[in-house]
Amino acid sequence: MIIVKLGGSVITDKSRLRTFRQETCERLAGELLAAKEGLVVVHGAGSFGHIEAKKHELHKGLKNEEQIEHVAKVQRDVRELNLKVIKTLIDGGIKAVSIPPAGAATFSACAVRSFDPDTFRSILDLGLTPVSFGDVVPDESMGFSICSGDLIMEALAKQFKPSLVVFCADVDGVFDSDPKDNKKARLIPRLDSSTLSKLKRTEPKRDDVTGSIYGKLERMLAIARNCEKCMIVNGNVPGRLEKAIRGQKVVSTVVLP
Repeated sequence: MIIVKLGGSVITDKSRLRTFRQETCERLAGELLAAKEGLVVVHGAGSFGHIEAKKHELHKGLKNEEQIEHVAKVQRDVRELNLKVIKTLIDGGIKAVSIPPAGAATFSACAVRSFDPDTFRSILDLGLTPVSFGDVVPDESMGFSICSGDLIMEALAKQFKPSLVVFCADVDGVFDSDPKDNKKARLIPRLDSSTLSKLKRTEPKRDDVTGSIYGKLERMLAIARNCEKCMIVNGNVPGRLEKAIRGQKVVSTVVLP
C-alpha cells in the first residue's frame, strides 16, 4: 500500500480563504496514476479550514455556544474542498471515494481514541481509492477538536504498515532553517529523531491550527516506524510525487524511525 498526503499548502492558497489550486491538483492526480498497488490519499484543509478554525479557536475545543455555527461552516468548507479534490482525482483517472475522518475514528483530547480500518479496507478491496482529509470532529473530552490530515496518516500507517508514505509539501523537504526566510537554508536528506532534536523549534504559522512544523515532524517519525519508507517531497515541482511513487531518485527528505 502507498499512502500520499496532499498538503493544504499545495492544493490551496493558504493565504486566501477557500482558494483551490485546480491546475496543481490536476497535475498531482496524474502523478498518482503511477501507483500500481493499493493507494490511499489524505489531503489537508488549507485555506478551506485553517483560517476560519483559527479565527474562532475551534482547535481549543468547545468554549462557547457561538463556536457551534462555525463548526458547521468549517465542516461545510472542508467538504467543499474534498469534493473538489475527489472530482479532480476521478477526472484524472483515480477511482476516488471520500471517507471523512469521523467516519472511521473517534477522538479524545485531540488524539485518535479508536480507529476502524475496515472502512478503508472495504473500499480498497473494491479497487477504489479512499480519500480522507483534515476536519473538525466530535471529541469526547473537548466537545470538538481538529483532526489533522497527519493524524489520520498516522492511524492509517499503524493499521496498514504501508510500503511507502509520501508527504507532498510546498518545500523540497526538511531544512536546517526556514528556506522561505533564509536562502542559505540547507536541505536535510535524511531525518531521524537525533536530527530533529537539534533543529530549532518553531511556532505554528499564523493560520495553522494543527501545530508547529516540529510537531508535524514528530508525527512523521511515528509514521516512519510503521512503514517501509516515509518521505517529504515538493508537490509544487512537477514530477517529484511520481518519481517518489516509482521509487526513483528525487529531491526529498527521507524520514527514518
